[in-house]
Amino acid sequence: MRKFFSRIWNNILFLETLFLLIFIPLLPKIPLLDVRNTWVYIRAEDFIVFFVLLSWIILLTQKKIKLKTPITIPIFIFWIIGAVATLHGILVIFPTIANVFSNVAFFSLLRHIEYMSMFFIAYQGVKDKKQLIYIIGALFFTLLTVSLYGFGQKYLGFPAYLTGNEEFAKGVPIILSQASRVPSTFAGHYDLAAYLVLLIPIMVSLFFGVRNILVKISFLFISLLGFVLLLMTVSRISFFVLFVSLFIVIFFQKRKLIMLSIPIIAVLAIFLLTYQSSLFDRFKNTVSEVNVLVDAKTGESVGHVKFVEKEYFREKTVLQRRVKDREELTKVVGGEDDKSVYATSSAIVRYEFIPQEVALVQAVNISTGENLPQGTGYTNLYLSPVIKRVGNFYYELPPDYKASPSAQVLVLHGDFIVKRASAYDLSFTTRFQGEWPNALLAFKRNIILGSGYGSVSLAVDNNYLRILGEIGILGFVSFFAIFLILGIFIKKTYSNIDSPFVKSFILGFSAGVTGLFLNALLIDVFEASKIAFVLWILMGVIFAVLSLYQKKEINLLAELKKAALSTYAVFAYLLIFAWFLYSNMINGYFTGDDFTWLRWAADCKDSCSPVSALINYFTNSDGFFYRPGTKLYFYIMYQIFWLNQAVFHFVSLILHFLVAALFFVLSQKILKNFILSFAGAFMFLILSGGLEGVFWIAATGHLVNSVFVLLSLIMFILWEEKRKLYYYILSITSIVLGLLFQELGIVTPLLIIAYKVYKEDSLSILKTIFKKLEYITLFIPILGYLAVRFLSQSHWFSGDYNYNLIKLPFNFAGNILGYLMLTVFGPISFSFYNVLRTNLRENILISFFIAPFIIAVLYFLYYLIKKNLERKDLKIVLFGISFFVISLIPFIGLGNITSRYSYLASIGVILIFAVLAKKLYEALLVNGKNIALSVVSVVLMVFVLFHIIQAQQTYSQWQDAGDRTKKFFISLEAIYSDYWSGKDVEFHFVDVPIKFGGAWIFPVGLQDAVWFAFKNDNAKVFQHGNLKEAMLEAGPELSHPVFKFNSDGSVAEVDRFSKKSPNLINPSR
Repeated sequence: MRKFFSRIWNNILFLETLFLLIFIPLLPKIPLLDVRNTWVYIRAEDFIVFFVLLSWIILLTQKKIKLKTPITIPIFIFWIIGAVATLHGILVIFPTIANVFSNVAFFSLLRHIEYMSMFFIAYQGVKDKKQLIYIIGALFFTLLTVSLYGFGQKYLGFPAYLTGNEEFAKGVPIILSQASRVPSTFAGHYDLAAYLVLLIPIMVSLFFGVRNILVKISFLFISLLGFVLLLMTVSRISFFVLFVSLFIVIFFQKRKLIMLSIPIIAVLAIFLLTYQSSLFDRFKNTVSEVNVLVDAKTGESVGHVKFVEKEYFREKTVLQRRVKDREELTKVVGGEDDKSVYATSSAIVRYEFIPQEVALVQAVNISTGENLPQGTGYTNLYLSPVIKRVGNFYYELPPDYKASPSAQVLVLHGDFIVKRASAYDLSFTTRFQGEWPNALLAFKRNIILGSGYGSVSLAVDNNYLRILGEIGILGFVSFFAIFLILGIFIKKTYSNIDSPFVKSFILGFSAGVTGLFLNALLIDVFEASKIAFVLWILMGVIFAVLSLYQKKEINLLAELKKAALSTYAVFAYLLIFAWFLYSNMINGYFTGDDFTWLRWAADCKDSCSPVSALINYFTNSDGFFYRPGTKLYFYIMYQIFWLNQAVFHFVSLILHFLVAALFFVLSQKILKNFILSFAGAFMFLILSGGLEGVFWIAATGHLVNSVFVLLSLIMFILWEEKRKLYYYILSITSIVLGLLFQELGIVTPLLIIAYKVYKEDSLSILKTIFKKLEYITLFIPILGYLAVRFLSQSHWFSGDYNYNLIKLPFNFAGNILGYLMLTVFGPISFSFYNVLRTNLRENILISFFIAPFIIAVLYFLYYLIKKNLERKDLKIVLFGISFFVISLIPFIGLGNITSRYSYLASIGVILIFAVLAKKLYEALLVNGKNIALSVVSVVLMVFVLFHIIQAQQTYSQWQDAGDRTKKFFISLEAIYSDYWSGKDVEFHFVDVPIKFGGAWIFPVGLQDAVWFAFKNDNAKVFQHGNLKEAMLEAGPELSHPVFKFNSDGSVAEVDRFSKKSPNLINPSR
């Protein structure tokens, strides 16, 4: 017996690991001890974990186990950061904000220590490779039990123990309805879905890792069972990320099946969405169309409105009240207004005086101003079309209304309009308008340490924002460092594993963790106790198994340094910097051409099917530029995100990052220097000259084109290096795709040839290039593009987009100078350039005298550069010049310069800067390495700061331009009349703003903006140079209103019919 207990004690941690893997997911969350100021309780699993940790501590004191593990230090660093952040929050931040409690913060800190301590139990418990089979058996049994219990809840009335609100968290068993989402043994359906995302990839991966048919069938069966259970949770994000995780499993297990699996997975997803009505309904209802009552004066929403018949109020007491502004409206609906106004009989609306149809807003759908709308959030309410104007609305009171108990409905008089808007469901609204802004506010209080544990709500529904809000950047980095170390250990050890079974387990876990990381975008998966416990236990198991196969010690610091300087790390740095520098632009509104692109996507006149729209985009340019890819982009974005400008700006930001990342890859091929390549990519991000293409939504096609130009060049370089055909095919494909978004794509083959000349270091290579099929083929997409563009009746050369052959040499030289100044000095150079160009245009003879001088200066610079640069550096400079000029070929002959056209060309200038910075450093080395580095750093920082300041100024101008268009919509809708939706309506505008600083407002697009406001295809829009012309053109027709733009972007209707009283004293006035 003593031997038996001794054996148990020697394996106690492994047995406890098995027990916890089964016990924690299966035990309902029944509260045992209350914690003040929160409805999170101490539960049974907490006591079990306490005794498990006690056994671990005893073994540690007996020196039977060691605290040393691959991630002991990172875990303790994470805990220390959490403790310091919480201490800082309690002492400094908590006293300044409401509804935060120090005991809750301390409890949250202990929770995180409790979760992650499970790693040490599992790591020390698994000592033999054979023990893994028992771990997998425990997971299999648990998943089977969880699935069966979930089916029991759905069909047999098994009770659920939820923690979704304070009442549920008390541990009262609940019988779910048929329409409820299944949580099984978990505290909520999201937690169950996250658990399945973690475990199902493990089971699917093990299916590929075993040979026994019965075992294979068992793993397949439990995977399908879990998948069906996932459908019952109706979790949209988990449904999506599970497919991503399974894709990863299939990619690494059976790569040959990957191309076959993509259509199978897509068909399966569509099939399940079609026949799993509840999940499909959740996806479908993510965004829905609703009628919204809007305050005509401010443009702010009041709430959802529906039109009901008079009969609805037959048995109800109706009181009336006039509200003059938003503040008074909020008081009335909140029951905080003056009740004496209801005391008179005149306040009561008799049934016979109620109109046949009235606008009704119910309490459940009212917006209280400071609180969240108790319904859904709206997508760009300003651009939603007006459908009706109302002078009052009926507000149905909630049962607990503070006014007279006899009143059931209030009639609120004022100036209101009804708009047809797209709205997010309550789930996304809560995130966008409540939880996420609160977490970001907590983060902004101290970006390094956050505001401490307990400083955000119980459910942020974005684990990354929660981490940033509670423990700041330090906590965020330390948390992800743990998983980075996991990736390093897997990469270093995976090839040593000789067991397909073990490999499959590790791969499945990696795919599951990837799924959790994606899940964490919309769910607090790392905070959910059952998920966190299981995750950290499995982390311990994985590290223990890897250590059993580890052949040599891994130098963690060296590997972390290597990872920190890897290409992927540089991508991460560029993304983070791009986000911090430009994320504010997401708040910018639509301007000018944006409305034209959006109308193409929204206004379907003839064939409205997606296929018909696609064919039309590719075959009919209707006199505009041939850019079917850009039209298709706006069409897809409109169908999915409607008029949510934040998403459009987010895509532009990501594209800007992608161009910088691709430039980094290209720079490494050209410069052969990691530091210079990284500095160049960083510099590209901050250059202010071409930011019009980033801030302006209408210029998105230019960004996409830049991505494909660089991608095509990089793929061709890789094809030349490795001679693998698919690189060449990808290069050709990128040329084709780039041409679909912007005509700049025609220069891509020329850039490839310029690279070839750079590489061969000889212009003579041009004689042989065009004799080789691989180079001739590059121009085939260009010829096809020109042919299709001609057949689609595209815009070619006219107006501002035209070449004057006589002035072409002058335009060429002037534009080269202008774009170079714009790239180097930013938008500040525009004023000098315009003055210079105007003077030379008016005094063209001066240009002839200046030209030889400029040529002489350029020759002298070339001679100087050639003399002082090594051949390899000179090659880079010449390639940079070639890149700059070639990227400007489509625009260099135009009559003026435009900011966004310098965007791609600036890459060539940066390559030259990189060489000059290198030469400066080398020249200063005689003073010592530190001095040389310091001088170069100062020069670069001054340059960077110079451009960042201009970037901020440019952002401010675009923000202001967007605000002006927003005020245009608010002011226009405030004077809306119902006849505006009829026929023969004309809108006449005077003083239409074109630009604010460097930002466009309405260069074009005013007609399309008006269309979005009212969706009236019969309405005509006219722009006039002055008021007299507008009034003459409008005539006496009431349906031809005239509007004058104010300085802030708003419009006011011109009164054409009122007669002024005669001035008898001075009739001439």
